[in-house]
Amino acid sequence: MDRQLRSLARLYLLLVCHGFHGELPRRCGRRSSAMRAVLLAALAVGALPFAVAGILDWARADRLQTLVNIPWLPFENETRCYDELGCLNVTREWYHLIYRPFNVFPLPRSVIGTRFILYTRKNPTEGQVLRVQNDYTIRKSNFDPKKPTKMIIHGFIDTPLSNWVKEMRRELIKHSDWNVIVVDWAGGSLPLYTQATANTRLVGLELAYFVNYLEANFGLDPGDVHMIGHSLGAHTAGYAGERINGLGRITGLDPAEPYFQGLPTFVRLDPSDAKFVDVIHTDGKSIFLLGYGMSQPCGHIDFYPNNGKEQPGCDLTETPLPLTLIKEGLEEASRVLVACNHIRAIKLFTDSINGECPYIAHRCDSYQKFLQGQCFSCHDNSSSCAIMGLRADEQLPNAVILPGSKYFVTTGKEYPYCHRHYKVTVELAQPQHAESWVQGFMRISLHSDTNVIKNLDLTPSGYVKLQHGQSRTFVVTHPMDVGPIRKVEFYWQYDMDVLQPRSLCFFWCNDHLYVSKIEVAEVDINNRNKRELEVTSELCTPDNRDYADIASRSTAIFYDNCNHPS
Repeated sequence: MDRQLRSLARLYLLLVCHGFHGELPRRCGRRSSAMRAVLLAALAVGALPFAVAGILDWARADRLQTLVNIPWLPFENETRCYDELGCLNVTREWYHLIYRPFNVFPLPRSVIGTRFILYTRKNPTEGQVLRVQNDYTIRKSNFDPKKPTKMIIHGFIDTPLSNWVKEMRRELIKHSDWNVIVVDWAGGSLPLYTQATANTRLVGLELAYFVNYLEANFGLDPGDVHMIGHSLGAHTAGYAGERINGLGRITGLDPAEPYFQGLPTFVRLDPSDAKFVDVIHTDGKSIFLLGYGMSQPCGHIDFYPNNGKEQPGCDLTETPLPLTLIKEGLEEASRVLVACNHIRAIKLFTDSINGECPYIAHRCDSYQKFLQGQCFSCHDNSSSCAIMGLRADEQLPNAVILPGSKYFVTTGKEYPYCHRHYKVTVELAQPQHAESWVQGFMRISLHSDTNVIKNLDLTPSGYVKLQHGQSRTFVVTHPMDVGPIRKVEFYWQYDMDVLQPRSLCFFWCNDHLYVSKIEVAEVDINNRNKRELEVTSELCTPDNRDYADIASRSTAIFYDNCNHPS
């Protein structure tokens, strides 16, 4: 038990000193021995419940009150003020034994050096620095307070010179004649991570003061301001939104998890920070599994592409690093190596700005239910569907959006990331000679009058068990919008599993699949009124027989010639 307690103390010291992001332990230094002794004593007192409940449960915020005698947790208010920007404090609510064990104040304003760099269609490549301390820099610039304003806020280690910032800036200017402002806080975004998280609070004050100053002196409407922040930049936008009355919109691109997840709303991005907060989660694994993004909902609408944890194409076995290095350069290759899932939110949002394919996402209880087609339909004047990306604010005007709802969408592993979703329902017949159930693999090809999508895999995760007389639904995706489906080619292959003797099929069983009908549905967008429309095709056997008898490793064809009795 003593060895276990010492191991736990060392683990916790590692988290505290390293700040979850590999920081150098010099902040702990001479205090390590004393801190370890305190931790060992605390762990020994609660050893039994700790062993049963686990470290995360034991460290919940409501149990922190039992640790009031630990000397390194400050329980007195600490406040620092920053001239005209306002003040920041650090209280007990900013601490959590696991999620946020260490807090510091931001670096001086002069060190962080927050700048606001304006780009417009009149100066798309050469930025103009706007300074509220000098009205002349604003008056002589191309800033137009009557036009909507987009603000790009980078995250940890990034700078305004990062490729993704430049690309997003170009796409926004290409889309509309907007004020595009890049927020440069590179002086505060460098390691240590704990210091960078603290710096975001001061950058938030700078942002809020900047927007409020433009409102008071230049007639800017905060409702026309849209902040787009990645990682730490997402929470920075949240801090700014707390101090801006009527901020229009915040888009959080995979908000950072360490030091934010599981904490009160005033510590992180939340729906109260703007009139509309939309969030794209792409790296929601735990930080202990090297996931950098939040998994918990923190907006009015939270999008979870590919379940929001691991993104297709981020497995280095699928996309070799040398190939990325050759195609996209050293910066992109390093990003793919370190944080491919984390930066995918940036790519998806940037692609959505001018892309013709809408990222239609569906509200659902789980990603598994979404893939099973249980949450596919979109209804007029409802919030059952939403468009991920720039157009997320184009919600139906009467839709009721419940914060905390999860919206799922499937994307591709490379550009074009946006895919069309097809819901395929296979209705099975049950003739007397059919087995009650079979298991195997299925592929489908979709034909319209002008296009064809070949070999969509209905069973990418392995064989499925099918019950004759019932139906199964699958959601598959493809970059192409094929149009109304006129013909389907359906491939079936029986699978025998040696671990399931009942699935072994030789001479005494029937490995055929009996399919009576196939339905294919697609959700599309009517650009005139921005309403989601579901188009469904019903396909039957060529001669309208009751079913198609499909032997293993063979294909059957279905046409949209289903005759229904009047």
